[in-house]
Amino acid sequence: MPSKEDPGRGYHDIGGLDAGSIPLETTDMKPWEKLSTAISNALGAGGRGYYVTDESRRAREQMGDPPYSDLGYFERATESMKMVLIEKGLFSSEELESRMKEIEQRMAEARK
Repeated sequence: MPSKEDPGRGYHDIGGLDAGSIPLETTDMKPWEKLSTAISNALGAGGRGYYVTDESRRAREQMGDPPYSDLGYFERATESMKMVLIEKGLFSSEELESRMKEIEQRMAEARK
């Protein structure tokens, strides 16, 4: 998908553009970011081989803008992994939503 400002450039392609200052401090990964990375490693080329980096990159580039520009790095990575795994038929969007609701309910009950 081309950028609105430059039709010869994808919306995700910011190489060479002024992006402002870059924060130099490091931050700790959140627990869900670590889990997402572990799942990606287990399912990706180094693990089960369900998908490869190029497929993940293609999915990120097909997200559109937004959501690409609205998501953080790990959110984009998780969303692209989900997109590829759904495309490949490992699970459906409906199955994923159902499972997420089950987990949400279980967590809510555990807080009581």
